[in-house]
Amino acid sequence: MTVELSLTRDPAHIRHGSNIGQPMTRTDGVLKVTGKARYAADNHPPGMVYAVIATSCIARGRVTALCVDAAKRHPGVIDVMTPAHKPELAEDPDAKGNPFAFRMELLQSDEVRYANQAIAVVIAETLEAATEGAALLSPRYQVEIARVGLDAGEAYAPPVVGIGNPAEVRHGDIDAGMAAAVRLTDATYETPAQYHNAMEPHAIVAVWDGDRLFIDTPSQGMGFAQMRVAGLFGIPPANIHINSPFLGGGFGSKGLISGPQVLGIMAAKLVAARSSSCCAGARCMARSAIVRRPASASGSAPTMPVR
Repeated sequence: MTVELSLTRDPAHIRHGSNIGQPMTRTDGVLKVTGKARYAADNHPPGMVYAVIATSCIARGRVTALCVDAAKRHPGVIDVMTPAHKPELAEDPDAKGNPFAFRMELLQSDEVRYANQAIAVVIAETLEAATEGAALLSPRYQVEIARVGLDAGEAYAPPVVGIGNPAEVRHGDIDAGMAAAVRLTDATYETPAQYHNAMEPHAIVAVWDGDRLFIDTPSQGMGFAQMRVAGLFGIPPANIHINSPFLGGGFGSKGLISGPQVLGIMAAKLVAARSSSCCAGARCMARSAIVRRPASASGSAPTMPVR
């Protein structure tokens, strides 16, 4: 059934060939706001099991011990994936093989690089059993001093930034422009971390059939996800089928497949091709910008080179 939303007034202006500024009816809007949209994680194939990620409670250090036996003894728990017990990957998840490949934490070592990092995955017959099993791991740590704050470490220029852009771009002589200014504004602006609160959380349902992989997961870039997963698991991209029937908000956080989703695929592979589901969130990191703005005697800002 198609639901049409009546428009209460004519648009203030008409732009031929453009949807900007026009009142539109979203074809999937009614399904989403009425709860009828079936998102990727709503697909529950027969025999599906659940994967819950255990995360670190320290910001930096190493995991020295996990009570894996206690978690495995919990009713309903099938297996526990750890750095010592996991499927092997075909490529290093830290490697940047292409501009859109970003580092993933996929249980490759016992090192902890940030708070709430994945340190194990508990697989169980129910979501409750997996959650309770993760709580029984009781990790112990060798704690190191955390690097907190954007100014806590020594500044450096990375080889590339973003999706492969150069770390520094120069136009003109910045030092000369600063020296010639009558007034100079020198200020630091900081923004807090921002969290994406989409109506559809990050989740995945993964099913292995030999070397073929079937994934239900929200994605804003299924081609990128297909290539990344193919490289990590050493299978042809054509062997990976990704289903993303709806996108319940992404804000760019679903543009590339993330570590928790890949952990779900690994968990499904570990338990003999039975599918697993796991959830993850996304956020924008805190930022700091130092602004230096020169001005002429009249108070206007001259055209300045950018670095």
